[in-house]
Amino acid sequence: MRRTPASAAEIREWIQGHLIYPKVVLTPTSFAVDRLVASGDGEFPGGPLSFALVFDIKDDQVIDLAIEPV
Repeated sequence: MRRTPASAAEIREWIQGHLIYPKVVLTPTSFAVDRLVASGDGEFPGGPLSFALVFDIKDDQVIDLAIEPV
């Protein structure tokens, strides 16, 4: 049975252990209530690329996330 990480340090360690190349840096370019648009650049051809991250929020928590090309 998998245990959910309990602290920021455990989450950071898990992310570092599961990184898949190429690395991508997302730079926010605009934000609305449930939509963040960001430019993604990194170690891949054809960048930077723009993405929209669309959130469903309930009780101040993200319950769903969709990532769409812009």
